[in-house]
Amino acid sequence: MTQAWLALVIGNTRLHWGFFQFKTLKSVWHTPHLTAENAEKLIQSGFQASGWRNLSVSQDYGVFPSQFVSLASLWVASAVPQQTGLWQMPPSVDNREGTRNTTPEKSSEKGPENGSSNIVERSRIPLQNLYPTLGIDRAINLLGAGNTLGWPVLVIDSGTALTFTAGVEPKDSISGCQTPAVYGGAILPGLRLQRQALLQQTADLGAASSVREAVGGNGPQARAGCDQPLPVRWATDTAGAIASGLAYGATATVADYLTDWWQQFPKGKAVLTGGDGPLLHQFLKHKTPAIAARVQVDSHLMFWGMRHYHQTIGKLSQRPDIGCV
Repeated sequence: MTQAWLALVIGNTRLHWGFFQFKTLKSVWHTPHLTAENAEKLIQSGFQASGWRNLSVSQDYGVFPSQFVSLASLWVASAVPQQTGLWQMPPSVDNREGTRNTTPEKSSEKGPENGSSNIVERSRIPLQNLYPTLGIDRAINLLGAGNTLGWPVLVIDSGTALTFTAGVEPKDSISGCQTPAVYGGAILPGLRLQRQALLQQTADLGAASSVREAVGGNGPQARAGCDQPLPVRWATDTAGAIASGLAYGATATVADYLTDWWQQFPKGKAVLTGGDGPLLHQFLKHKTPAIAARVQVDSHLMFWGMRHYHQTIGKLSQRPDIGCV
């Protein structure tokens, strides 16, 4: 495979970008969903740094590379079909098995990846029990967690939605392969979605501001890993009552699922990810420190999953006779 490639995970509200050189994740940044015009600008620029800086959107670059080397390919995992089509790049290469080159034009003979866009296909994700409506982003997160932390593992993704996705690794008695499988999960509204729903019902702008400060999610404190205390439980004003309900409700839900998870899998791993993952971990540390001590936080799970998928498809394309990857 060519050295440099770009991973794009399309979430419900944001685009998550990861720049890889071989297996190494060099940079991560995030943007809102883009218009067709902005997507075309990026594609035409070859995803170079100048193309990003010319976008007329708010951007959370994280650690953004000063310049890109020539990118081999774009690999896309999408939970939003309407956004997927914007990243269709004219193929300049032969299509790899397990990826879908997104236009019907004839490929050139430049190499296995150069200039291509590759859409993650559910049927090629190396997980069993992938039911048809399971979000690709949830599957990729689980794949990343299992391959960095080990199995069994529970992924708690605190973003627009708060999702629980568990995976185990039963042994295939016929092939002898260790074949990870989706165990199950749950979905409920995330902190931000709950907050937005409640604040729409109050005209008190001061209350809205106070709630955002108390349960800020992606605020500077959460991102920097600074201590974020739980709000006062028994509030005496509307803002405090909303903040209390959100914080204690989410914390209790997460703790309950974790407790049940460890009852079934005493040695099971658990990891928080997503924009509000660090915040929820802080809440757990204050409310249930023993539980929090067993939970890791990793905002890059999606990219570890993309890396494993990228490597798996590469191995299959080179050696289709391989039974286990």
